[in-house]
Amino acid sequence: MADLPSDSESSESTTLGKRMMWFVILWLVGFAGTMLLAMPFHFLVTAAMRH
Repeated sequence: MADLPSDSESSESTTLGKRMMWFVILWLVGFAGTMLLAMPFHFLVTAAMRH
């Protein structure tokens, strides 16, 4: 019986760790997607300013 609380605590911390890992991964993917979407517009504006 003494081992049960430690098992549930470790599984909860593992679940929290996995949730945080997925949050960070999805945030980075979203950030990269936003940068890739905005990059052509940045270059268009830069090219238009030169002319």
